[in-house]
Amino acid sequence: MKISLFSLSAVIALTIALSPSPSAAIPTTINRRPHHANPIPNPTAIADVSNPRSLAVVASFKNHRVVRININTEADLKALTDNEQNLGFDYFTHNKGIGGTVDVRVPAQSFKTFQGLKLNYTTVVEDLQAVIDEEQKTNEVYEEQVWGQTVSQIKNAHNVQGREGGESQIFASPLAASAWFKGYHSYADHVKWLNAQIAGSKGKAKGFSAGKSFEGRPQAGIRFGTGGKHIVFHGTQHAREWVTTMTVEYMITQLLNSKNKKVAGYLKKYTFHIIPIMNPDGFVVSQTTNRMHRKNAQPNGRCLGTDINRNWDSHFGEGGSSTNPCADDYMGPQPFSTPEASNMARYLRSLPNVAAYLDIHSFSQLWMVPYGYTSTRPGTYAYMDGLAAKAVTALEKVHGTRFRHGDIFHTIYQSSGTSVDYVYEVVKAKVAMAVELRDTGRNGFMLPPEQILPTGEETWAAMGAILDNIK
Repeated sequence: MKISLFSLSAVIALTIALSPSPSAAIPTTINRRPHHANPIPNPTAIADVSNPRSLAVVASFKNHRVVRININTEADLKALTDNEQNLGFDYFTHNKGIGGTVDVRVPAQSFKTFQGLKLNYTTVVEDLQAVIDEEQKTNEVYEEQVWGQTVSQIKNAHNVQGREGGESQIFASPLAASAWFKGYHSYADHVKWLNAQIAGSKGKAKGFSAGKSFEGRPQAGIRFGTGGKHIVFHGTQHAREWVTTMTVEYMITQLLNSKNKKVAGYLKKYTFHIIPIMNPDGFVVSQTTNRMHRKNAQPNGRCLGTDINRNWDSHFGEGGSSTNPCADDYMGPQPFSTPEASNMARYLRSLPNVAAYLDIHSFSQLWMVPYGYTSTRPGTYAYMDGLAAKAVTALEKVHGTRFRHGDIFHTIYQSSGTSVDYVYEVVKAKVAMAVELRDTGRNGFMLPPEQILPTGEETWAAMGAILDNIK
């Protein structure tokens, strides 16, 4: 039985051989307990930290269905919410309002009882495990025939010996750049990739860590630009949303490597702080034991993890989150009980002028602004939603992908304790946005690899529209 989409050795055996320098990235200290870094720690080299706990049991989703439920009446909504815990529902989307639809994973053992609820639904996925298995096969082919061969070519060209040798040469190569966005990658390779971007920037970029995760991994980021306005964005606050990691990395390449004069202007006007994987522990869990894992990796009794994006100290627990530790939107025992949210908030508060903050998610094709916790819109809603409108217009021009925009509460669902509301209200960011990338549910969290590059291209166009129009 295969343990994961990626070889365990790729997750376990990591020490990145980049020597400490002003352009390198993250502390190498291993600490299994939460540890809070300084807002801008002294940069050294990145090292991965793996946890044997996360390699113990592989979750199977055999005969788990994903269904799209039409919520037509109050009775429908009550039947859904009254049974979500005992039937083990996993909400892929959360639009639990009258007249809305919601995508839910229904475990095999619960399906007959679910049918007895007499809800109006259509089946989106008959067997979720079959989709996961197909994703794994696709990634194995990519690892062997595309990425693996590319790495071999680069090693031969640079006379690099050994699997772990010459990461800077490998990941900074134009060959690697062209192959990188054709498939998904292990956490190990994402760490190497980020190091290579820093090392290859010729001093333009520096590494930083917002802090350390529960299991001791750095929340590793890259910082560049000289402007007084700060732009902060990250992917993978929710672990299973792999395309967000790739999309954030695509935007890093465009900002660092483009010869476009407009991009040069961005680097003079703004300073960028970008974290591809905000939830590294959860990401590793999603790659090794549970492809559908959403939360971080903090133990909560018999269940694993807290939803980081319900754990921020902004109207915590006021709706749209769960007190059940086994729920995927479990908010935690108190605000900032997750080191990942606490670290990120501390880092954001250390910045003097946050012009824009973007929290990148998937899926649903939405570009949203505050608030999530209330139906009341903020005073600057028109300005922020105007930027969102420009973003989705620019995005659609690239590949024809259509996004909706608006405030979180009305566009998708009520959610409290979120990063976007916190950054807008507490950090006082001029613009705060939550983005849901492709698609609208056909592939969901397992977006095919051939859509990685188009997703990056259209999101970059949207980002350009925002950067062009920030006041």
